[in-house]
Amino acid sequence: MAASGPSPWPANAVLDEAGLRVAGLEAEELAVRFGTPLLVADEAHLRERARAFARLFPHPLYAVKAFTSHHVIRLVLEEGLDLLAATDGEVEACLRAGAPPSRIVLHGNNKSDAELRLAVAEGLRLVNVDNPEELERLDGIAREHGVVQDVLLRVLPEVGAGAHRAIRTGEAGSKFGMPVAEIPTVVARAMELAGVRLVGLHAHIGSQVLEVQPYLEAVDVLLDLLVELRARTGFEADVLDLGGGFGVAYTDETPLALDELAPALLARVRGGAERRGLRVPHTLVEPGRSVVGQAMVTLYRVGVVKVREGVPIVAVDGGMSDNIRPMLYGARYRVAFASRPRTDGPVRVRIVGRHCESGDVLAPDAELPGVPRPGDLLAFAATGAYTYSMASNYNRVGRPAVVGVEGGRARLWLRREDAADLDRLEVARALPRRAAPLEGVEIRPARPADAAGFLAVYREAVAEERYLRAERVVRTVREARRVLRRSVSDDQAFLVAVEAGAVVGWIQIVREPHPVVRHVATFGMAVARERRGRGIGSALLSEALRWARDRGVAKVELSVYPDNRAALALYRRFGFVEEGRLSGHSRKPSGYRDEILMGVWLEEER
Repeated sequence: MAASGPSPWPANAVLDEAGLRVAGLEAEELAVRFGTPLLVADEAHLRERARAFARLFPHPLYAVKAFTSHHVIRLVLEEGLDLLAATDGEVEACLRAGAPPSRIVLHGNNKSDAELRLAVAEGLRLVNVDNPEELERLDGIAREHGVVQDVLLRVLPEVGAGAHRAIRTGEAGSKFGMPVAEIPTVVARAMELAGVRLVGLHAHIGSQVLEVQPYLEAVDVLLDLLVELRARTGFEADVLDLGGGFGVAYTDETPLALDELAPALLARVRGGAERRGLRVPHTLVEPGRSVVGQAMVTLYRVGVVKVREGVPIVAVDGGMSDNIRPMLYGARYRVAFASRPRTDGPVRVRIVGRHCESGDVLAPDAELPGVPRPGDLLAFAATGAYTYSMASNYNRVGRPAVVGVEGGRARLWLRREDAADLDRLEVARALPRRAAPLEGVEIRPARPADAAGFLAVYREAVAEERYLRAERVVRTVREARRVLRRSVSDDQAFLVAVEAGAVVGWIQIVREPHPVVRHVATFGMAVARERRGRGIGSALLSEALRWARDRGVAKVELSVYPDNRAALALYRRFGFVEEGRLSGHSRKPSGYRDEILMGVWLEEER
């Protein structure tokens, strides 16, 4: 049975007997190159959608919560949209993407003092005030900074709309904004405060709205309120923010056509203001989902297929960690084969995720032309909004990669989270002082006679092409002997692990020479392959850190490849924590590799 309604797929997506192509690129090729789950963004579709809003509305604000990435933020700015942030984290994302503060508006129902200070200090265009108490706090913060902050007041219009109760924001009893009856008192107070300048009102009725009438009703509520405010306080609005929530097609929905919605809304504002004798306010809207929603698809690889009570249960390699919407409020998606479709007859399948929850169901009743098999690739349409933004690390699963495609080329926007990323917030509770001595193994300063043994261990580690930056050993035995003549000083320590007269491991720790980083040391080390797992690395590192403490070194740093699990585990046992990542920093024969930066403070307190 053919799916009905408008297509939810990106404008440059093609589904045929070969599978899915987006912007001329085969989905299977993208999945092999970038892995799955994978979010694929049709960049031309996204740009055109942003341009449409900029063309049809006088002042659209992209709601960055829908999909928050620097690339998308810069793209919508280029196409004429300003930005709407709901938290300090979203404000930071906008600023770090290069957005001028004058193009950022902050809203939110429970803003902290820190968020308000950030808005004032950075000079954000507007703060959408949610409640009277917030207005007072914002006034004080603005006066502390010697500025006057422009604000809107969020009105609860008691007009609710949206696909699910969880995303309706304008109904009575909503946690957002202030009831109409309270607004005159708050407006009068705002006009008394020296640190804020009230410029208008705001209302948001809900999300995934597919009818124009609720928006028109909300406009009338706001305009009637402005008539009352003029009579009671003398206030006239320069700005009217009508919110967003414009729906998109997920399965069989028919979203509002922008070229019909925009004239209807703007005419209601202009005509309604003129009929009421009001100044015609500047109109803002807040599209988020409707900008990015249909511009992206998610690719999943099929793992296990089971049949339960006659229904095929298809398990994919993603689930509630990368798309919680179906579990949170019953969101539905159009699903298709992204690899060559199976054609053994129309079938309804249940598509489930990989997580330890019976409710981890992405699509309870998806219609496909045949039963998927392990290894097949499936695509979910219209996953651009509120999937990645709401993603989690449940079951210790990293968030997926995001790739933009345009004109037959693919560019990575957000890399896939790996195990090292998921450890980056771990904080060590204790720092071992000394490792336990190893029977038959001596840890001591290196001697010139150890040169050949040191080089043998070094060459072995280099040949593995997994652990060290070096790709070949150029130092000769003679040169190594010269280095080892003075293996311990105030500037460095070169230590070896010796067993039965043979060098089985080494570590070199070196203090930074520049005065401002003289308190920092870095090191490199290796252990002979057949001696690993016996504690030799721990013993070497323990002695190196003892040397560092004795010399007054306050901090030790290192870099390590993300897949070197044994080394990462060792360093964390000694209190090292992740401090950053160098993307593609090493160019190895296998390709560019990231490096994890780690550090540990040796002082009890910094």
